[in-house]
Amino acid sequence: MGIKIGALASEITKLMQEYAEDVSEDMKEEAKAVAKETVEELKKTSPKGYGSRKGHYNTGWTSSIEREKASSIGIRVYNRKKPGLTHLLEKGHAKRGGGRVAGIPHIAPAEQQAVKEYEKRLKVRLSR
Repeated sequence: MGIKIGALASEITKLMQEYAEDVSEDMKEEAKAVAKETVEELKKTSPKGYGSRKGHYNTGWTSSIEREKASSIGIRVYNRKKPGLTHLLEKGHAKRGGGRVAGIPHIAPAEQQAVKEYEKRLKVRLSR
């Protein structure tokens, strides 16, 4: 079975659209998986301690899909229990009586690891 020369352009366009849809789906699936793993990593590496009635800081990590379009996805990883505490713990802060509390970097390393893992997974998935 062959393709007539007049239909070649439309056939190539159709194949490219199918490929773009497949790549988009792969990207979305990997982004969701990496976000879920990042949440678990943050729960393990975040400072532990008792807080207000809302619960512990390290158990508050979650992710949500901010936007999902045909060709892209936006996922946010955040602390739902203590959102205002993330910056203070990551960067450090001034004490009430003077002096400073040192920061405990836990978000930046998790973010860097997530970016590397996402890129690695996409390369593997798209090379098949």
